[in-house]
Amino acid sequence: MFTDIINRILESERDFGSNRQEENIKAEPDVIEEKTAEIQEEIKIPKKYQNDIEALREMYGENFKTGLCINLTLKQALEIMPRERLRVDAYIGLISFLKAKMGIELNITSQKSKGGKQ
Repeated sequence: MFTDIINRILESERDFGSNRQEENIKAEPDVIEEKTAEIQEEIKIPKKYQNDIEALREMYGENFKTGLCINLTLKQALEIMPRERLRVDAYIGLISFLKAKMGIELNITSQKSKGGKQ
């Protein structure tokens, strides 16, 4: 009698388990797709960087995506993305935003020579 009860319990569990497996087989597998262009569009760009990023997109076109490394002089950066403060440190926020959120490395170097004529 005790074994009959156990068999009934185990049998009902086997039936329940087999139904779950059949349901999983019928379901479509999960697929992960890479959407780098769509991901960049989903990133909220702060208003203070929108013009700068748009100017860089126009300049680099299709190449403006994750993994891009942009090397500019301060003079070039000021022509593309004007600032009131004419120093490299005026771009620190943009540089960190591009690196953290978009995976783009922006390097801006100054042509000012140290130790020159004073």
